[in-house]
Amino acid sequence: MKSLKILLLGAFIMLASNTISAQKWGIRAGVNFSDISGDGWDSSSKTGLYAGVYKEIPLIKSLLFIQPEVQYSQEGFSTNINDVKIDYLTVPILAKIYVAKLLSFETGPQFGFLVNDNDFGDANSFVPSWAFGASLNLPLGLSINARYVSGLDDTYDNPTLSGKNQVIQLGAAFQF
Repeated sequence: MKSLKILLLGAFIMLASNTISAQKWGIRAGVNFSDISGDGWDSSSKTGLYAGVYKEIPLIKSLLFIQPEVQYSQEGFSTNINDVKIDYLTVPILAKIYVAKLLSFETGPQFGFLVNDNDFGDANSFVPSWAFGASLNLPLGLSINARYVSGLDDTYDNPTLSGKNQVIQLGAAFQF
């Protein structure tokens, strides 16, 4: 419930700051396929969901935008012993370039704040990552998105559990 309140507060702040009419905001949601990579890990991907809000802030009209987001992201991985679920409130801040109205690419840092860790209990409370993605932009504000997010720091604050998050996101967005 706390994470939902934080997400709603972030969404309110983004909407309230919409003072320039050229800025567009939207919602995005989809599925995560996440895993952990590092020495000694024998794991497979875990499926989760993500949902959030974003805003496009133009830098060069119709070409280059900054896209800050706030989203809830269910991540984790599976081992032969159990499924590990780690939930984050993520804040990507992406540079987005439109190659054409139909196709855009994005990249930038993402900051993850731990909301829930169901197993090991010592996941880092802050995990920086880097995101790369592309969108197929359809009429009426709808887009289909794919994104790869790679952790820059270890997921766990434990020398025996050294490994970084890896997430593939597939979803859709609607821009208002």
